[in-house]
Amino acid sequence: MLKHVVRPAVCAAAVFIAALLFAIPASWAQDNSIIGKWSLLWEGARDNYTGTLLVTKKTGDNLYYATVTLVKSDASVIKQEANITVTGKNIRIECFNPSVKNWNPDRFYVALSGKTMEGYSLDAAGQRGKKIVFKRQ
Repeated sequence: MLKHVVRPAVCAAAVFIAALLFAIPASWAQDNSIIGKWSLLWEGARDNYTGTLLVTKKTGDNLYYATVTLVKSDASVIKQEANITVTGKNIRIECFNPSVKNWNPDRFYVALSGKTMEGYSLDAAGQRGKKIVFKRQ
């Protein structure tokens, strides 16, 4: 007798859970994966850099806020804030408010593939970097 009560309840729960999963937009599930800490290796227009990208919050549909910390080959450090726009696997990282006077804010155009983002840079002055790679930490 208990079977007749439990089975319909389990089926109803499964249908409810499936409906919830299909109701979550695919873009949210994909975009949300960029939140976290990423290491970076960058062959810039004038120097080579290491550092981190820390994506801390979602600010809108496909939009995120982050901080970028760059370490130049001479060990000097540049920090910038960044707004990130995600369009499918293409990601645009637009930096602003650099910690170093006369530093042109950087822009990075990368493609997401698993735990890696790879692409190029173009700063506000039009200087194009050769290659940048971000890896999820």
